[in-house]
Amino acid sequence: MTHFARRRAFRIVKADADEMSEHYAKTLSPAKVEPFTRGGRILVEDRHFSLGPFSIWAGKCHSGMKVTFSQPSDVFVLYLPLSNAMEIDIGRSRLTSDPGTALIANMSQFDKLTLHENRGHIGVAFERSAMVSQLSEMLDAPVLHNIELSAALETASVAGSRLAALGHLLWDCFDVESDNRVSAIAADHLFRAAMAMILEAVPHNYSERLKRPASPAMPRNLKRAIEYMVANISQPMTVAEIAREAGTSVRALQTAFQQFKDTTPLSFLRQMRLEGVRRTLADETNELSIAQAARAWGFTHMGRFSAVYHDAFGQSPSETARLRNKRQTAAT
Repeated sequence: MTHFARRRAFRIVKADADEMSEHYAKTLSPAKVEPFTRGGRILVEDRHFSLGPFSIWAGKCHSGMKVTFSQPSDVFVLYLPLSNAMEIDIGRSRLTSDPGTALIANMSQFDKLTLHENRGHIGVAFERSAMVSQLSEMLDAPVLHNIELSAALETASVAGSRLAALGHLLWDCFDVESDNRVSAIAADHLFRAAMAMILEAVPHNYSERLKRPASPAMPRNLKRAIEYMVANISQPMTVAEIAREAGTSVRALQTAFQQFKDTTPLSFLRQMRLEGVRRTLADETNELSIAQAARAWGFTHMGRFSAVYHDAFGQSPSETARLRNKRQTAAT
């Protein structure tokens, strides 16, 4: 069962930089906080809630401040502005958020935040594993590369207005007396709806795959290669062996996979194996252990398999199996 939100409420009046640095370390990520003027004081109000892999907060920086990250958390962050401006420095690029412009980015890439005087916003954070899991579900495939997502979004646009409305609804679900809050299950679904909206509305390196129509008919050598992979899925194989069995050259096979599957032959093989293990572990009739299921789909190194599986689906193999067991229990 998902635990309900923990609440942290802050009113930091004329704080020094050390107090604000401690606040950031507790709520988001270790950081160095500085006022705009040397030796100046900081006035901030903030309320912060968390629920499993999600966090939401709202606050106002009355005095303005700079926040430099030393070990930024691996979370995706959505900032919905309420007043005044804020900038995020990511390498040589800068994203600016003022009223009317939301920001979405991965905090692990943040170098610095600059919050101007009387900056107010609602912030929502999604752990990377949760975003990977959501994208994997939408693609119905493993996510084998980092999600490159960093953009400003006009809240007057159709997509921006919907995302802003959902963010405000989420905040309204938390910023009430405990008796009036929605259940943890309902809140969890709202956070996941926000991730789906972000992945559909904001350009990233998987956007084309989300929108891609059914691929055209595959050439015969590619079909033969995939058929050979499927028939020998649990056995080790090389690209040269696959090409030989498909009746083509290695180069032609690699070109066909790149053109029709947007990947390499071995990456496609690993993707099929990962999807197969996930289907097996999620199958309510499955009686195989995790190790047995992994070996049946061609994985021999269990430690490496668990890491690759988690990276691809945003959850561990045991978590997939536990979800199956929960469904079975609920059914009985």
